[in-house]
Amino acid sequence: MARIHIDESLPYALEFDDVRLTMTRRRRRRGQGRADRLRRLAQDTRKVTEEVFTGLSLTVEPGEAVALIPRDRRSMTVEFIRLAAGTLIPDHGHVHRRDLVIPILRRAGLVNARLTVRQNIFVVGILLGMSPEEINERMDWIVTTAGLGKALDGYARACPPELRRRIVWTTSMAAQARAYATQGSLIVGDEAFREVGWAHVEKLREDGVTFLVAGQNARVLERFCTRALVLGEGGIVFDGTVSAALDLVGRASVQEDDDEEPEQDVDLLDGDRDEWRAD
Repeated sequence: MARIHIDESLPYALEFDDVRLTMTRRRRRRGQGRADRLRRLAQDTRKVTEEVFTGLSLTVEPGEAVALIPRDRRSMTVEFIRLAAGTLIPDHGHVHRRDLVIPILRRAGLVNARLTVRQNIFVVGILLGMSPEEINERMDWIVTTAGLGKALDGYARACPPELRRRIVWTTSMAAQARAYATQGSLIVGDEAFREVGWAHVEKLREDGVTFLVAGQNARVLERFCTRALVLGEGGIVFDGTVSAALDLVGRASVQEDDDEEPEQDVDLLDGDRDEWRAD
């Protein structure tokens, strides 16, 4: 896994410089003919090349909490997050980072049921750039915060989805990064755990940690974020306050993602492109 390039002299937390990106995706066959219906029954797909970003340029200041809001379903917040984190390489342009950006995309789906909870913590932590020594140093905090107790050395197959989300969320927070990018719930767990989670992320924001937040409901975005980007038409169609962005797209259309729902190109290292390469 190659090192992500970090420029500590950069005045911004993130800088997108004329970023252009196309992605090849699989789509279900369409059409009403007999052959098309048979292909759909056979789950046959076709490859389609899509333009995701056509010249994306923006900066994110250190300590900003930025809401990423899609203008429509084809607006790619996941690709934006992966570009920011460096797990996706643009076709043109550059993404500059002052600090490592930790991407948190799927939670329950990252936990391997065939491994123990402890082993999963090491796998997730190493994927996020932590060393085994750092994981060992922070293991007590992870176990206590996630409420793992005796489950630590049991197999993850016995863990309900809610506990799996807490494992990944807590391990991600243990990375002690200066920038996080999340697709899906910013805070996970039951009401008691959400209180712990809110206290943690709000303290991180006060300490100057940068957040990119997508896939959240309108209420959470207004509570936590200080700026909003509306993605669409290959770039940014609005950059301003969260309230104005929600009025533009419609508050009812901004809903929280289900971390359990399988999606294409959502895993940390998923996709059809080379990843974890230096810029």
